[in-house]
Amino acid sequence: MPTSRLSSLVPPLLTMFALFVTSGCTGKGPAEPRREAAASEPAKPQVEAPMPQDLGWVTTTGSVKLEVLPQYDLLDRRTGTLDVNLLIRLRGMGEVVGERPPLDLAVVLDRSGSMAGEKLLAVKQATLDLLKELRPHDHLTLIAYDDEVEVLTERIVADVAGLETARKAVLGIMDRGGTALGPALFRGFEIFDPKTRKEGELRHLMLLSDGQANVGEKDPLVLGQRAREGFGLGVSVSTLGVGLDYNEELMTRLADQGGGRYHFIQGTDAIPRVLSDEFAGLVATVASGIEVTMQMAPGVQVKRVYGYAWQERPSGASILVGSLAAQQVREIVVRLQVNFGAGSEGQLALGTVALRAKDQTQQGRAVEGTLAMSAPTSADEAAIRRSERTEVTVRVAEVESAEQMQVAAVAVDGGDYDKARKVLQDSVLALEAQQKVTPSPKLSKQIDELKEAESGLDAARQSAEQAKIYGKQKKAKAYKLGK
Repeated sequence: MPTSRLSSLVPPLLTMFALFVTSGCTGKGPAEPRREAAASEPAKPQVEAPMPQDLGWVTTTGSVKLEVLPQYDLLDRRTGTLDVNLLIRLRGMGEVVGERPPLDLAVVLDRSGSMAGEKLLAVKQATLDLLKELRPHDHLTLIAYDDEVEVLTERIVADVAGLETARKAVLGIMDRGGTALGPALFRGFEIFDPKTRKEGELRHLMLLSDGQANVGEKDPLVLGQRAREGFGLGVSVSTLGVGLDYNEELMTRLADQGGGRYHFIQGTDAIPRVLSDEFAGLVATVASGIEVTMQMAPGVQVKRVYGYAWQERPSGASILVGSLAAQQVREIVVRLQVNFGAGSEGQLALGTVALRAKDQTQQGRAVEGTLAMSAPTSADEAAIRRSERTEVTVRVAEVESAEQMQVAAVAVDGGDYDKARKVLQDSVLALEAQQKVTPSPKLSKQIDELKEAESGLDAARQSAEQAKIYGKQKKAKAYKLGK
């Protein structure tokens, strides 16, 4: 199709649609290695300049497809300030071919007194099953903690002898004492010495607990910051909360700041499945250490980021994403605030979106890409309405209602069932109104889940245990919906 014809079918869109970060396969066999930079050096960022009425840009610097989509292609300049919702969509585009990347895995297990019985037995069994998935090019660290922290194995090679040593260590774990979760986490990070890391190696820490941290450092903010520092050094963290008494604020914060995943495990029978799922996602990783940085133009600021850990930066924000498996999709909603000034008619520069990652399909090669953002403005209400991207509108509604489910669960924790019911009812009404405007199976599912959450309030009132179950379940659901 001629370019002029194609352009006539496309409105003057927000010019930041797609930055493809792929491995650059051409079908002609392996590309010759770049000679201007070592394989471990980041690929030179490419900043794509705004091109009005163009579909976007493509670059080949890794194994992630990055799309940035606005809720409206036209910015409404009739007001002095405007909230602009963006959808940042990341997709793992490559695949792990042949041998998967080597793993440097640390499993940190709670053996405090509250783990006695079926819980500890299930954890030990699941850990033994996990050992079967390791390969001779992997390394394994096992840490058990109670009042004290004990390193059972430290970065042993996962060959026959190493795995037998690990099996004996797991079988010998006995319950006792308190919960030194913080010190155990710190010890795990210490073992991941940056000097010992091999190129292309995935470093991951899996933390399991059923209780509250009560020995050593306990502050979720301090522990979360330590997880973020570990992420910056190439170590991701996933957390597994078992039962009803652990601190989900701490466990979700560690997973978010550590670029991993959080799992709620209500019953011991689910422990093997969850550990297996976590490991399967880990070995299918095509990109790790993913971080998105937004640098905004004057008059534009990042107001909110839903579902992901983020930090404000001078004139922008840094969003910690973590890793992507092959064909996995992550959708992040970002809300900007645009302050229109003089001369805001026509095309308005918004800033840049930059992606950094380790390409695991290329032995962990560091890759970067930067995309410039600009958008046309308009005072035509009908044109603005026509420019709506309903897929973004639906995703915004999803993350906002997930946030309300979290609010309702916290209200139940505090015994305020009336507030929880009102929050859920209001959220259902808002989604039903949105469903009439932008019908979507996703919204229908979300409405059903919110109604189910409301109907579960009566059971939650019956006992303290039922209230705990409700709170943990709904917070875990809200957490996943935000991802």
